[in-house]
Amino acid sequence: MKTTNKMLRIIILLLPVIFIFSCQSKNKVKPGTTNQTDTAKVFTYTFDIQKEISAESAGRIAAEIMDAGNLKLMVNDQKIAYYSSPDDASVYFEQDLNTGNLSFSKSMRKYYGKAVPKLPTADEADKLAREYLKKFNLLPAKEEELKLVHKGGLRASSVIDGKKGGPVVDKMVTLTYGRFIDGVPVIGPGSKMLVNIGNEGEITGAIKRWREINMSSKTQAKPEEVFTQKEAETELQKLMATEFGREATYEVKSSSKAYYDGNGKTLQPVFVFETKVSLGKENVAPFDYLAIVNVLKNPAESVRPIIDERAIRNVKAAKDIKPTRPLDKED
Repeated sequence: MKTTNKMLRIIILLLPVIFIFSCQSKNKVKPGTTNQTDTAKVFTYTFDIQKEISAESAGRIAAEIMDAGNLKLMVNDQKIAYYSSPDDASVYFEQDLNTGNLSFSKSMRKYYGKAVPKLPTADEADKLAREYLKKFNLLPAKEEELKLVHKGGLRASSVIDGKKGGPVVDKMVTLTYGRFIDGVPVIGPGSKMLVNIGNEGEITGAIKRWREINMSSKTQAKPEEVFTQKEAETELQKLMATEFGREATYEVKSSSKAYYDGNGKTLQPVFVFETKVSLGKENVAPFDYLAIVNVLKNPAESVRPIIDERAIRNVKAAKDIKPTRPLDKED
């Protein structure tokens, strides 16, 4: 989006993402704030092997989803098939031929400026999104794993005569779906879907990052292979010191257990700590961060999060209120 379009501002368009910024040396833990995580039953899973998608198949999917004729997709060295409109920067399609993950955006032009779209309610939006995902075979094999975890959107305001702010207008509804296994949430860059819904229920864009799990691979860890809550807190101290230095302090507000999908081969358990961090500097106020610690002492893969560039930009947009674009080909 161009800033000349009356400085359309994104207020809310966030992907749920776990940040692992941390600290420790002078550890401050509030008594009674941590929930003791049950590590008696700890499981790991592996993902099904995804059959590689052909560029031709991706092209057919793109043409159907974008409601367009034959789209000429390019394929890069990472086997990402993509299309970008030469006439409209907001129009794109992208699919990973290795995993099947895809994202797309239709034209956003009619949402610029003074347009006031008619948006669905939260319940209507959820129904529309699920119907759309089903229509284009984007729903997971086990639909019960898919849960709505966040409702946001695109909110814009204009500047009148370059002097005063105009009315605030909701331009779009954004629904983010997460995954739950064994009643436990899945975090990380994988296992999520996002759907943008515009005027009169139009699906304007979506992101799918979802691979099926081999349920027969479910493996229970032995007690000696698992960190206790106390041991996990010690690991957290090390992590925090590495990330923020030994002069920084933090307090643990709560802890819980989750599964981590890092787009690798394994879905594995982690501790999630909600913390308040202080860098010990007068010009930096204390801030909230979520940190991840392995549940397993010898995990199959690293659980160091890969933060999505799209999520980073959206977080900054929400906090700094800087002009930016809606979901586009770079996200």
